[in-house]
Amino acid sequence: MRIWHQSVTELEALPHYAESLARRFAAVAGPGVEIVLHGVPIGTYGTSSPAQALEYPRERTRVANVVLGQVERAEREGFDAVMIASFAEPALREARAVLDIPVTSMMESCLLAGCSVAPLIGIITISPAGARMLRECVDRHQLHTRIVGIVSLDPAFDEFDLQRAFGEPEKVRAAFESAARKVINAGADVIIPGEGVLNELVAHLDIRDLDRVGVIDATALTLMHTEMLVRAYQRSVLRTGRRWAYPKVPADLRDALDTPRRRG
Repeated sequence: MRIWHQSVTELEALPHYAESLARRFAAVAGPGVEIVLHGVPIGTYGTSSPAQALEYPRERTRVANVVLGQVERAEREGFDAVMIASFAEPALREARAVLDIPVTSMMESCLLAGCSVAPLIGIITISPAGARMLRECVDRHQLHTRIVGIVSLDPAFDEFDLQRAFGEPEKVRAAFESAARKVINAGADVIIPGEGVLNELVAHLDIRDLDRVGVIDATALTLMHTEMLVRAYQRSVLRTGRRWAYPKVPADLRDALDTPRRRG
């Protein structure tokens, strides 16, 4: 089984994160499962960070187009699934409408798993802008009644702050635990670290539970969910719905769209 992992970060600019992902996938992947890491091209964010850029709808659309252009290659290159490793879920719907292999996202996988172990979920992310964006994602999945709160770290971080924190992870522990207790006090019985680099640091700190509330390992769980979906697809017990949400462009229309109209 080969899985295309698609980050929305420039992985070359976040080497500690990329190294952590590679180690973790090697440790948790099932037998015979290969995960190939992909990031967006260097220069996608200029001198800004993803957290700064993705606050803005125009930039989210631009980055989603970059992501879609990359993951469209996965099926042609023999991959069995695509894992969009972002809680912002760029191009998730579009990718499912293009590909016949499973496409998962960290947000959806963690929400679905969280609903299986707790009636109410709390999400911790890295900035107030990120919290607003994740609220939109939750609403798209129509699971807002299962979320007691989406709380930002205080002070806010971006991906490069977290990259530096791999050398001093205890700086993140205090901020994460403080934010987590806010959603626990609101009734959360499971917590999602709602940002990829943050999740790696939380896993690195071995924070599995807090005050008898479970903390999801979003990286490992999304991989396991993706593996499960691949097996379900291969055994023909599950398919992507094509009637309403994820219609695939018919071949004749694809040909027409790709054929230039003659003038005159």
